[in-house]
Amino acid sequence: MIRRSFTLLELLVVLAVIMLLIAILLPALGAAREQGRRAVCASNLRQILIGIRIYADNQDGLIPRSRDPEHPFDFAASHIATNQLWVGSSASPPSAEQSDHYTGLGRLLADKTTTAELFFCPADDNLNLLDERPKIGTDQDAYGSYLYRQLDHLPEAKRTGRLDDLGANRIGGEVVRVQALALDANSLGPGDFYHTNHAARVANLLFRDGAVVTSANLDNAFAIPAEAFSGPMDILLAIDQILTNADYAYKGDPASAPRVAAALEQ
Repeated sequence: MIRRSFTLLELLVVLAVIMLLIAILLPALGAAREQGRRAVCASNLRQILIGIRIYADNQDGLIPRSRDPEHPFDFAASHIATNQLWVGSSASPPSAEQSDHYTGLGRLLADKTTTAELFFCPADDNLNLLDERPKIGTDQDAYGSYLYRQLDHLPEAKRTGRLDDLGANRIGGEVVRVQALALDANSLGPGDFYHTNHAARVANLLFRDGAVVTSANLDNAFAIPAEAFSGPMDILLAIDQILTNADYAYKGDPASAPRVAAALEQ
């Protein structure tokens, strides 16, 4: 019996076919992996809402939030949306009010209604689950993957933050009901201020009624733009615009949301 060997040409053809199949399959595998990460992210947000509801049931209907602000640009206080979970003693002037406490969604950890892993998106490009999770309870600040509203951009009459009655904002003559509680945290700032989930291509949005919607991040509707880091007020306006876009996405296209900065200029 004569054994026939592959010729060099035949081997090259086989290798070319294998490389072609890999080139075809890799994008599909990458897309499937990202879809899986988005699903886990959405599941995290749904479970976070369960924790918020349990917390509200135990706190006279109030949503979890940080301490009261000491000044308008107090970014670790209840009036600014945040992805911070824990305030460590080494990151701010030491005082009983300013350090060593849970903040934002971290209040759910203090109330033992959730586990810390829920606050980290599997597609977080800063690897917060690995780097930030161990900081909770230490002298360092700890940050999660989700921007949590707290009492930010609520109408004045609803600043107590009752889950079932968050009211509506009138922006440029248009009424926008407060619907969004949390969403993927995306920041396009310089250096350490650059942070995205899902490469900032999409954002998962958590609404008050438990719905989680995946929305395309067109025109960075759900990201703090790089130019906002020119000053604290610009950052606050950018966050309020993100929250408005998220509220608007509950019923329509976030790109059609009214402009917060334009309304303030009127």
